Amino acid sequence: MIFSHARCVHLSVFCCTLCSLCVLCDLFSSIGGAIKPVVTFTPNWGNILYYDDVTLTCDVPFTVPEEPRTYHWYKDRRPIPRDQQRLHITSSRVEDRGDYQCQTIGGDISDPVFLNVTENFVILQRPPFSIYEGDPLTLRCHNWRFYNAINKKFYKDDQEIKSSESDSTFHIPNITMSQSGLYKCTKEFQRKDSPYVMERSDEFFISVKELFSPPEIKVTLSGVIEGDEMTVRCDTRLDPLRGSTELHFAFYRDGRTVRGYNVSDTYRVRSSQLEDSGNYTCEVRTRSDSVRKMSDGFYIQIMQIHGELEELNKPLI
Repeated sequence: MIFSHARCVHLSVFCCTLCSLCVLCDLFSSIGGAIKPVVTFTPNWGNILYYDDVTLTCDVPFTVPEEPRTYHWYKDRRPIPRDQQRLHITSSRVEDRGDYQCQTIGGDISDPVFLNVTENFVILQRPPFSIYEGDPLTLRCHNWRFYNAINKKFYKDDQEIKSSESDSTFHIPNITMSQSGLYKCTKEFQRKDSPYVMERSDEFFISVKELFSPPEIKVTLSGVIEGDEMTVRCDTRLDPLRGSTELHFAFYRDGRTVRGYNVSDTYRVRSSQLEDSGNYTCEVRTRSDSVRKMSDGFYIQIMQIHGELEELNKPLI
């Protein structure tokens, strides 16, 4: 059984009135927020040539099982007469260009995803979604089906990065922000019924987004007295659109590991000692280790309380 967002709100209020723990409130809220679908493309390109085929799928990340399910599709916020999970576009036309959304009965509507249909000889194809550091990236130099390509080249900021007679793709396993730039592909090809060779190209600026900010060491107190608890936190900000990314944290003192990688962003010493003084750094990485970042150092001084009191009690000369 699936609850609509509005019904979940009413049920949540009702549950909160009857149940001080509000367990059901959290359950309904989580269901209401979890059934927002996502539109995906197969093949996974955000731009295609006219006459290309593409399939749009309405993916629901999490729902209470319900079969069969009815889907609603929208193009540029206008309903499309389709009720299946997949929307097939065959021999695409420029008129198929637009923002696509989908929705299940009782669920939220998806975010819009733009499909660009182009009339051109060659296009540089790219994924439809934003690219973040650590993502794999594949670009494809794609030409109109009525021509035979005989040479393909890829460029970044006018520097050639790949040349191939047969392979029309360029792949980066883990892209970095420094790899943002203007990418271009060229193809030499000829019409099937003509001996003449032409060269055509397409280019696109790839902007790689920051997945999470460089970490910073945060300490509860500027000075820690011997025997007190010391709490050190590794502070970073994860992009909200990638909020499900799992980050792991490690802590170091004077370059030596004091706590290995863990999902907790906090390092604690229950009873700090003088030897806990030192230059602290932390490192953050993704679970897959595709992105990792190190903080600047932060010196923490553990103070000896008796020595401090003796200094305060010394007579003035």
